[in-house]
Amino acid sequence: MTIAFGKSLLTPSYTRKPDFKSHESTENQFTFVCAQCAEALSIEYATLINCGLAWEKDVGGILAAEAKSFYGIGVVGKSPDGGWPSMMKVECTNCKTLFLVYAGVNEVRNSVYFVTIQGITELTESI
Repeated sequence: MTIAFGKSLLTPSYTRKPDFKSHESTENQFTFVCAQCAEALSIEYATLINCGLAWEKDVGGILAAEAKSFYGIGVVGKSPDGGWPSMMKVECTNCKTLFLVYAGVNEVRNSVYFVTIQGITELTESI
């Protein structure tokens, strides 16, 4: 069984503004709507920040390599916003649809983070 990329709800952009700035944002979660059942799904920005260096292990090596290609992460390995990529799988609690959420995490000063959500893509399983 392999995982493939399905419909994207959000694609990378060089001009997208940060969704979260740790020193001034009041919201600590990013929320999006499931493409299949319209359930609201939330991700804590702190989780995206903290999984930064381990995201490839967390999502799995094969999916990580495919995600880099799919989202156009180049040799330097940076996100379009200038931050480092961070990705995590998010499952809809209602219909069990699986999504890959991709964010650029930029530490602009010591312990001051900007998080820019760069991609939300449905993952599908095929045999």
